Amino acid sequence: MNKTKYTPIEIAESEINFSIPLYQRLFEWEKPQIEQLLNDLLTSFQKNPEEPYYIGMLTVYKNNNVLDLVDGQQRFTVMMLMGIAFNNDNWKNFVSNNNTEQQTRLKFFARKNDADFLKNKILSIESTENYVNKKMNKAIDIIESFVSKFGQKEKEYFVQYVFEKMTFFISYLPETYKSTDLNRYFEAMNASGKGLENHEILKVNLLKKLNKEADKELYTKIWNAVSDMDESIIRQKYDENIEQFNTRQIKALNEITDLNKLFNNFNFVGNENTESKKIKDLKPIDKAPTSINRATGEHSIISFSEFLLLVLYLQKGEKTREIANFFNIHKLQETFKILEDSEVQQFFDNLLKYRVLFDYFIIKVSNNNQNSITYTLNFQKYDKLIQYQSMLYVSISFNIWLPEILLTLDKNRQFSSNELLELFKEKDNIRHNIDNIDSLTYGNIDRYWFWRLDYYLWEQWKEIANSKINEAIKNYTFRPNRSIEHLHPQNPSIKPKEDWTNNLDSFGNLAMISTSFNSTQSNDDENIKFARIENQLEGKISLESIKLLLMYVKAKEDTNGWTISKADEHGKEMFEILKKSFETTEETQ
Repeated sequence: MNKTKYTPIEIAESEINFSIPLYQRLFEWEKPQIEQLLNDLLTSFQKNPEEPYYIGMLTVYKNNNVLDLVDGQQRFTVMMLMGIAFNNDNWKNFVSNNNTEQQTRLKFFARKNDADFLKNKILSIESTENYVNKKMNKAIDIIESFVSKFGQKEKEYFVQYVFEKMTFFISYLPETYKSTDLNRYFEAMNASGKGLENHEILKVNLLKKLNKEADKELYTKIWNAVSDMDESIIRQKYDENIEQFNTRQIKALNEITDLNKLFNNFNFVGNENTESKKIKDLKPIDKAPTSINRATGEHSIISFSEFLLLVLYLQKGEKTREIANFFNIHKLQETFKILEDSEVQQFFDNLLKYRVLFDYFIIKVSNNNQNSITYTLNFQKYDKLIQYQSMLYVSISFNIWLPEILLTLDKNRQFSSNELLELFKEKDNIRHNIDNIDSLTYGNIDRYWFWRLDYYLWEQWKEIANSKINEAIKNYTFRPNRSIEHLHPQNPSIKPKEDWTNNLDSFGNLAMISTSFNSTQSNDDENIKFARIENQLEGKISLESIKLLLMYVKAKEDTNGWTISKADEHGKEMFEILKKSFETTEETQ
């Protein structure tokens, strides 16, 4: 039986070769798609370097000793370009296969120019030909630029993480397929450049297990309504004011154990075809199953497939521990085998119940453009609760903090905004015990602690007298994809006045900022970095880190600037704030 799950390290140790057939389109990925993938890999690496990062399914047809990439050639080509950009011995074994005449892992059918270009890049040969695959060449530059902003140690760890943990599945088409069958398959998958959503297949399979046709119609409507995660399932009607809408939301919360009453509180368009189709009758959809770039506008903090697994997890409890990587959305069909036929109706009921709770008590995020991000909450516009949830959203995987909150809300929905905030803090404090921190030094510290610290610094913003600093902290927004920055640089361009060897990686000299901002910081000295912070204070760009801002404030206390003693003092102050954050808080609302 063919193996189906692979990582680059496993490909590197194999004799597997891939080919891009003639009917496949050229490599099309550009900077947004490539950087999003790299940022997602970095986030996964930062959260848990032992956990795999899944990039989906490659569909192949075995053609003699080569696997033709029927679907997934864009992703595999990016893996090849990563291997060229990362340029170490491990990745050379991935991109090259010395047991083949071409000496490359990937071939191009009837595209000699592209094949030669890739081969020359792999072998570091300067071609005398004029042909350059511009998109591949640019992709390599983007990848090289992305990792160039890391310190040497962090770069090595990240590159090794991608090599060992970036995981994909291979689906083999029947070897009995003829070329016409392959073309039809490819056209069906790519008529709109997309494929069939995994959860659409799951819907059909679950609906088939319901006994009554009336139930199938009702539950199809529920599924279709719940599947749009970016719109609140209970929406304001055109003829009701905000008070009436809030009243209806509260009524729905009080009726979440009564499906019929709860369903009557919906006001979604129910004109979808609710007929239960067979899987073979489903058609490829016109939008991407999993878009690499999140759209602008308000959207959920999790996808529908993640929500399905979340509800299954809440329903099955301890049973879910038997499944490795339970929240892997690429194993949706396999994971749902845990659900007994007799439990399907309850699952649909829970799907609706938890969606109402999720919409009301959990934040949504809005990306208006690349530089603007905001969070909203239906429950109450309580800024501390919104900020704490957004801190959890960017720092911890949803499956760690959301289940216990939703289970608690299922049992008791009578929380004030401050009580709900304290619930979030209490659960978070149980997960993170400051006494168990192994180290707060560079290369060892969990990035969670920077986000947590920024939250509690934000809570105290009124204590800072400077008006510009006050305003910048007040408007601070949590963002994902952060990178650790040394204020005193690792490789200073100007010889420092002090020997930072033993203090460079200390907590007091570190902050967490965006990867793009970190790349501009490079190895600039402190004064240049402070100039950029002053731009943040002027409102020209968003504040990157409250901790970094306070480092700037401390450095400006006298003419000596940023010194080892100031870094040490700052580190101790910040640790005390983290330590104090675990103390029981009084109601402050």
